Amino acid sequence: MAILLVVACDTTRRSGTTVRPNLPGKPLPGKTTPMDTIRWTPSNCGKPPIGQSSGQPGGNKPAGETYHVSFLLPFLSNQVSGEGIPEKSRLALQFYAGAKIALEQLSAETSLQLMVNVWDTQANDSDFEKLMRNSRLEKSSVFIGPVRASHVSMFADWTKQRKKILISPESPTADLTQGNPGFIQINPSLRSHCETIVRYVRKRHKADAVTLICKKKEADRLVYFQNANAAVGGNTRFNEILIPDESKDFSSVDLKKYLRAGRTSIFILPSWASQDFIMAFMRRLKEVKGSNQVEVYGMPQWRNFDAIEPEYLSQLNVHITAASWLDYGASEIKEFQQKFYDATGSLPDEDAFNGYDVTMFVGRMLAMHGLSFPEQLSSEKANTLRGRFVFSKIFASGGLDQGTNQPDYWENTFVHLLRFNQFQYEPVE
Repeated sequence: MAILLVVACDTTRRSGTTVRPNLPGKPLPGKTTPMDTIRWTPSNCGKPPIGQSSGQPGGNKPAGETYHVSFLLPFLSNQVSGEGIPEKSRLALQFYAGAKIALEQLSAETSLQLMVNVWDTQANDSDFEKLMRNSRLEKSSVFIGPVRASHVSMFADWTKQRKKILISPESPTADLTQGNPGFIQINPSLRSHCETIVRYVRKRHKADAVTLICKKKEADRLVYFQNANAAVGGNTRFNEILIPDESKDFSSVDLKKYLRAGRTSIFILPSWASQDFIMAFMRRLKEVKGSNQVEVYGMPQWRNFDAIEPEYLSQLNVHITAASWLDYGASEIKEFQQKFYDATGSLPDEDAFNGYDVTMFVGRMLAMHGLSFPEQLSSEKANTLRGRFVFSKIFASGGLDQGTNQPDYWENTFVHLLRFNQFQYEPVE
């Protein structure tokens, strides 16, 4: 990663350049805390009544003019020592390396002129608050990042007040902002994952064949499935099984009563905190299902579970959702890998692909629509290396889409549904 060592280690410069970005901002000291980009947590922000926006973020400019874009990423340069780059800096390094490839491609294929600044957000909230007071941020109209949910929430308020455009590239946390149509969330929320499962299942099965299972402390997640089921149509609710939080297994749960003879029985578990809990369920279901056909639907985190034996995943027809899926046999994936290796001497991870996808999309939208591009998101869909961008209006405060009213924010709601087959997960459609 030699090309990015300067980004992480230089603590004295933060500059802008046309298309070719330079160095991060001067790091600010402070106690660090862990990142939380893969956990779904509901926002506890108040939800004011929705109203008509008094104006649009940014303002329209024709393609070819100059736009100021800032990346806000946790390089954690204040943790750099003589022993090397901190592992926690990897996300920022990979993301920005992918973004640089996109910036070079945009320079070649469009007349777009980008003045790009890169800022190190560090990890601590107090450090990030200091960064937000830096007057140089005011020059940018579009921001990609930050990453941490608490930083995103704070910065969403900052950009909302100034009618800037904020792209949240990593945090999947729902409802971090209200009345903010310039806020664009790239990573689908838990709600979007649940809705994807329901739409797929209900195309193939009746609601009475579906059973939701989770621990009592996770019960608030079930409403996403029930609401999505109601939106599909019909009056039948999904069955629900709430397991006591202290329970270690499913020995006291009668799963047989939820099996449907001659039909496929569907079990959905919106749980990811414990591999043991998921494995205990699968073991019990395998014991009692007999010749009945079953399908089990779970969460993206299951993909990293190493305690679940492949035979369970196959015999129980396990499906999971995923925000990203990479087809490593595709020519465009191979081409990106080669460019990344040529630039950095290493192979890209998921964050690098995300950095490329997000930057390419933002650049192309600016080239086509200028700073009014958030207004066009409902009609703009894009295939990406990791999947697709399909943006939906989100009305976090309970409002309804009336066609002309502004959303609280935008969310990419495209989610892959993967099925375990021949020792790997692959898209179902």
